[in-house]
Amino acid sequence: MTTQSSPLTLFYAWLLLLLFLAGFFGLIQEFLLWKRARKWRGAATGTVVEIRKNYRYRGLFVKRWYEYPVIAYKAGSRSFRQEYTRRKRELGYYEPGEHYPLIYNEDNPSEFAFGDTFSGFFYYAGQALMLAVTIISLYYSAHFFMNHYLDTHELLWEEQTWADLERPLAAYQGMEFSNLYNYTIDNLDTRLEEDVEHFRRVGGMVEAQKSGKHDETYQNRYRASAIAAADSLGGTFSGIVGTFFEECGLEGQREAVYQSAYAGFLERVCPDAAPAPGLYSLDELLILVNFIHDSGLNPYEYRDDPEESIGLSLAVSYARLDAELALSGGDETIRTAVSDCFPGYVSLYLDQIDLHVLENRKKYGKEHYTRLNREAIFSVYSYTAARYQGPDSFETALWEGSVFAREQMTARMQADPALRGLVRYGAENNPLAEFDAGMDKEAFLSSRERGTYQSPLYYLQDWRELMEDLED
Repeated sequence: MTTQSSPLTLFYAWLLLLLFLAGFFGLIQEFLLWKRARKWRGAATGTVVEIRKNYRYRGLFVKRWYEYPVIAYKAGSRSFRQEYTRRKRELGYYEPGEHYPLIYNEDNPSEFAFGDTFSGFFYYAGQALMLAVTIISLYYSAHFFMNHYLDTHELLWEEQTWADLERPLAAYQGMEFSNLYNYTIDNLDTRLEEDVEHFRRVGGMVEAQKSGKHDETYQNRYRASAIAAADSLGGTFSGIVGTFFEECGLEGQREAVYQSAYAGFLERVCPDAAPAPGLYSLDELLILVNFIHDSGLNPYEYRDDPEESIGLSLAVSYARLDAELALSGGDETIRTAVSDCFPGYVSLYLDQIDLHVLENRKKYGKEHYTRLNREAIFSVYSYTAARYQGPDSFETALWEGSVFAREQMTARMQADPALRGLVRYGAENNPLAEFDAGMDKEAFLSSRERGTYQSPLYYLQDWRELMEDLED
């Protein structure tokens, strides 16, 4: 699959290419000088008449000093005095007056070298090392250029092109209902659309090969990859949404979700291979995956608020999911499935909450923590959800559900004063404590105040923001 190549890939490619070119031209110059020097017949004795110093940087800031000699010598009747930068040494190596045997070009006596320059083990070993570095630089430069090319181009003859196609949502392989909370699934719809566009891009390349000798091969491979990808995606959605539905009491949903995702994906990338549409669309399944991910069905979910508050929040969660499905074009089939499975989800959710309640009961005592009263939770959930499913708007259903929750909570606390000693009924943990059931309904519905987290006013403002986002 084409990706955005890392800028470092091209940087390394060009850097190594420049290193190769520098080494290559250096080797060519050295070879030409060596070849000329083999014909030099002039011999002389050179004298160090001056020592000059210079430095190069080791690392970014450390200077490393070195020295090189200025050599005086005679070639016939002519005298010469020249720097010999070829033979750099550590400071203190040369002494004025030292003598060195030289060879020089008789046709151009100013061209000279120390007599041992082009001979000996270290000379040839150095040249061999330089050649090796040059070859390695070329190899890795080509390697990085090829990686950049493969990252930004599709090659139909390359097996990896088809292997990448067959793994939609590659970053989410292994994702299922039981471990979904371990994944970050932001922009899942965008990622799936990128996979669809990837198929279409390769499909366009296959189409461009029409009438070519590999046309039928590529057409068949594209179809096979589309089917394999649809099968993989169908398995992923079935393992999440289908399992969720079945865990919540709906039967036969794993296969139904698999067929829906399988058909929906093929319809987008290879319509000729697509079977009849399933019960649910891909867009509907994506909404459900996001809901399940955020649904609190994980070992870390914890709540310390009263039963009535929990029941109201679960009714709001149902309404939000239903509204999102409705406004995204979801049909009655998926909305009915969600409505039917939601009581089962409520039970699963309360199972998670109860684990922490019982753990705290062992730590802090039963006078502060007791098992949740599920009947009280379902009472508020069912009352509010029924109002929402009826002719009432969400806002009205929220108002009526909040009044019902507050009145039920008050009645239960009066009937059982021990509830006041529970942590979850403390004012700091009770979002319903600030709600006035005697408040005028119109005043509530017109309010722009955002109450405390999970209070009725909080849900009211949160709903308005959701509607604005969905309608945009």
